[in-house]
Amino acid sequence: MPFLTAGVVLVGLLCVLDLLLSFGIIRRLREQNETLRTMREQQAAAGPDIALPAGATVGEFAATAVSGAPLSDANTDGSRLLVGFFSPGCEPCKERMPQFIEYATRFDGRVIAVAAAGFGETADMVARLGEVAEVVVEADGGPVHKAFGASGYPALCLVDAEGTVLASGWEMSALPVPAVL
Repeated sequence: MPFLTAGVVLVGLLCVLDLLLSFGIIRRLREQNETLRTMREQQAAAGPDIALPAGATVGEFAATAVSGAPLSDANTDGSRLLVGFFSPGCEPCKERMPQFIEYATRFDGRVIAVAAAGFGETADMVARLGEVAEVVVEADGGPVHKAFGASGYPALCLVDAEGTVLASGWEMSALPVPAVL
């Protein structure tokens, strides 16, 4: 009989311990849900645009391409502009870069690619993008980033000859089909 009593007490203690752990897990999940809700609200308040929205005008910028060519809002040669912002540590950038390169080969206009971070980190990215675009390496928040309102990666913009954004987004589907261009 003492073994039976000890067993019942042990099972009772284990049940109480399990109940306390379950309450702790439920409390953590509620905190996590609240944190996620707050983050979603902040993102919604900041706006969904990763770059200037369609209809906005590109700001002034001046930069030097890796090739040494000067780039600015003034020397767009009166042609349309395709601009892509990429970062070496960004997985979506790695996924979209081949799509951007393919799009750029069919694009009738000037192509600029901006690689964020230092040159050593972006060497492979610069080499790949350099085949189809004038590549600028600048820190996040540099003059080209500011001019196009780039707030994340990848950011893609299609700009007309007057400097008005025609389309922007972080996926290639945000840009019109090249055959329509």
